[in-house]
Amino acid sequence: MKDKLYIFSNNKINNFLTKLLSNYELIFLKFEEIDYTEQYKGANIVIVNCDEDAKKVNFKNLNKNYLIITNLNNEKLNLSKNIDLLNAPIPKNNIKNKIENFLQNIKVHFFDISIENEKLTNLKNKSFCYLTKAELEILTFLIREKETTKNFIKENILKIKSNVETNSLESHLTRIRKKMNEIETIVKIQTKNDRLIITT
Repeated sequence: MKDKLYIFSNNKINNFLTKLLSNYELIFLKFEEIDYTEQYKGANIVIVNCDEDAKKVNFKNLNKNYLIITNLNNEKLNLSKNIDLLNAPIPKNNIKNKIENFLQNIKVHFFDISIENEKLTNLKNKSFCYLTKAELEILTFLIREKETTKNFIKENILKIKSNVETNSLESHLTRIRKKMNEIETIVKIQTKNDRLIITT
């Protein structure tokens, strides 16, 4: 299952951008559908093409789960400091890198833990440790989906073909569990046959 990515725009979305984000389940919404009280969890992209667009978005009330893509001057947007901004036009590779970095750094919460910038923190006792890129991807995916199969993670996150015999996933899971024990979280990763379940 793909991660959801909310894209807010009142205009047609560029084909390059939809191809670039093909690993995500794209949900297209209008500016009027931004909920400033609840705010959408996970990643959000707001595309602002003109002054009229800028007037329809309350940038000050957005959190850091939003990336703004625009060709407008920063002063016109009146952004708060913690909002990511991508100023167009820039080379396509730069757009790709900026979006990928933004999506990777979205803060994830689950019971007493949060993950941000590869840092796993116990919100209650403030202890923390750092995850490798693979550990981050596995744990973040598990938190978002709650349950998955080992084969799915092998093929889609670790990029290991199903017919290849390896203990790579087990090694990653052992290290993730050890780090979770170190920060004394109530969150546990359970294995049932081929399934992985995250619980408390």
